[in-house]
Amino acid sequence: MIGMLAWGQLRRRPGGFAGLAVALTLAVATVTALGALLGAGGGRGEVRGPGVGVIVGAFGEITVLVAFFVALNTLGFALRHQYRDLALLRTVAATPRQIRRLVRRQAALTVVLVAVPGALLGGAAARVFLAALQHRAMAAPDARIGGVLPAAAVAAAVTLLVALAAATLAARQVTAPTPAAALADGSGPDRRPGVVRLLAAGIAFTGGALLVRLAATRPPAEVDKAAQATLLSALVLLVGVALAGPLLVPLVTVPLGRVVRTLLPVAGWQADANLRGHARRQASAVVPIALLGGLSATMAIMTGTALHAVAGPPGGATSATDSWLRQAELGLLGSFGAIATVTTLAALTGERRREFALLRLLGATRPDVLRVVALEAVLTAALGLLLGGAVTAATTVAFSVAATGSPVPTVPVATCLWIAAAAALLTVPTVLAAATAAMRQAPAAVVGSAQE
Repeated sequence: MIGMLAWGQLRRRPGGFAGLAVALTLAVATVTALGALLGAGGGRGEVRGPGVGVIVGAFGEITVLVAFFVALNTLGFALRHQYRDLALLRTVAATPRQIRRLVRRQAALTVVLVAVPGALLGGAAARVFLAALQHRAMAAPDARIGGVLPAAAVAAAVTLLVALAAATLAARQVTAPTPAAALADGSGPDRRPGVVRLLAAGIAFTGGALLVRLAATRPPAEVDKAAQATLLSALVLLVGVALAGPLLVPLVTVPLGRVVRTLLPVAGWQADANLRGHARRQASAVVPIALLGGLSATMAIMTGTALHAVAGPPGGATSATDSWLRQAELGLLGSFGAIATVTTLAALTGERRREFALLRLLGATRPDVLRVVALEAVLTAALGLLLGGAVTAATTVAFSVAATGSPVPTVPVATCLWIAAAAALLTVPTVLAAATAAMRQAPAAVVGSAQE
């Protein structure tokens, strides 16, 4: 019975599960590629760098961690699309345990649907990545990708565990309220984060602070270890930002909103009011931007600082192979972050159909609405960059102390401007496209259907 309900929701709301499906496909593909790379045959010849096993281990840990948070984010929006249906099930005697089983079954079915295409994509990616490693003498010249099936099976199992863990946490937003309260709020609650989430955020911030201290106290001869600690501290601190996002985003929104209101009194006032009113929900869109911006800027500033260091010969932090690996790692994280950003922004904007319709009935034209929405998207990107920038500042200062003895890192301004532009290009077109699609229907028809 629960399996039939889960499959029925997937068929009825494919758009709501699209983001989750893409994220899980990428997870299966990545783990398949890493597993196939680890099992590549051949091993003769001189190899530079950390070795395939170390590379696979580092990429695998980051993949599982980031995939979990992206799956949690995208699954949360999939639940928002069916929140009222799940609330109705609770009013007809469905228990919270049964709802959680239903959500887990939906996640498991999604993994089953994406396992084959993810495995095929992962097999192709493994061959491309192995060729790139061989070109840089980081893998044996005679290494070959053998059978992908065992790696694909492991990847499907790992992705299933990640999806089930994310589903268990995401289901809390449906089962926490009483059935009557859940039915009254048809789009999902907008509450403060719970104690468990705040505790996890505190642990992440504490761990990140300890890693920052570890990076700052490395001697100049161990600049490569300082680089590793810096990157890990940035990732852990950004996890803390993700967990505490519903509290941090409203705090940052207030001063930024005042600036926008001063510069653009009309559109800025409305954009700021909308962003404040949905600040906690908007945190879901801000966090992926913070992840992308924070990691990108950290890598860029850390590399620039290491290149200008005067602490002996180049080490792992400045070598070409290590820089390439960091860029590949950033590309992987960027793919997950882009998926989370696009799907979240599209879902948030699509939920505002009735709001847009009411504005148009009150006299606002479609260009007026799009102008305000575009400004909100710019504010969202700015919020993400500010939070990511705070993490970047803390981590790169620590690395600069270790590498140069000075707390002032070398900042590549042009690269940082490109990062900010990329965040805007990722958010603004996505929001405008989703808003345009949400306003296709006549305003009176949208308001009337919502009241029925």
